[in-house]
Amino acid sequence: MVFIAGNFEADEILCNVPPHTLRIDLQARRWKSDVDAESAIVDANDNGIPIEFILLGFTPFFGNLGMRNGEEFIRIAYVGVTPKHRLLPPRCVTTTIISGKSSQKNFIAYFQNLYNNRINCASIITSTKFVTKSFSERDPMTGQDGNKINYNALEFKDRPAAGETETQLIADVNEWLKEKGAELLPAALRSHIPGSNLVELPLGTDHAEIKRNFLAANPAGEVASIAAASEAPRLASAAVEKSEPPEIPTKSTKKAVELTAEQAEKLGIDF
Repeated sequence: MVFIAGNFEADEILCNVPPHTLRIDLQARRWKSDVDAESAIVDANDNGIPIEFILLGFTPFFGNLGMRNGEEFIRIAYVGVTPKHRLLPPRCVTTTIISGKSSQKNFIAYFQNLYNNRINCASIITSTKFVTKSFSERDPMTGQDGNKINYNALEFKDRPAAGETETQLIADVNEWLKEKGAELLPAALRSHIPGSNLVELPLGTDHAEIKRNFLAANPAGEVASIAAASEAPRLASAAVEKSEPPEIPTKSTKKAVELTAEQAEKLGIDF
């Protein structure tokens, strides 16, 4: 279905595949357009604005993304709440890749806290905050602390809905998740990211084996391709040997399809 601006219901969630995407620029401490490096969510003084959203779901991945190779990533899907900005259109499903171990750990800790307290992530507002942390280099020979290294990370916390608009949005999102969202959301999280080569890390599987198979099939230094990315999910299989291509049925082996009298009548075929 094609959505035309203004031609949708007020309670309709928009989810295209591939979905709307933003990325996190930790160095500049801001959310930016995934296709236009000059577009960012900033205030009047050009300072980055941490966004707030309704978290819809997430999926862990492993592979190559930009200059990062052989690393783990988390892709999240959400509907933005604030700020009202053209990069975060209202009622539009957006996805973002979280890279950086500290930011990923912060997100997982946040989600585990919701899970342990039996809080539905789609019933509260997720607030983000850019923070600066530091660590001291340690001399491998003497064990003494060296220079202090500063780095940026993203933190996550939850808050209840504020006002009628946010309450209604949460209600609409949960209703959408019971219907169209159940199919559209997984498709959005797994949609191909241009220039990437990633394999999903499903829950309850041997991630070490998936990573070994991926690295064996994608040697370091090779340029990621769309074809390689499309084959990545196959690497999650436990089978190491390359399977034989499926046999194409010949004309004589094709199974005939028989129509019932009722089906023929609906198609206008006269037996």
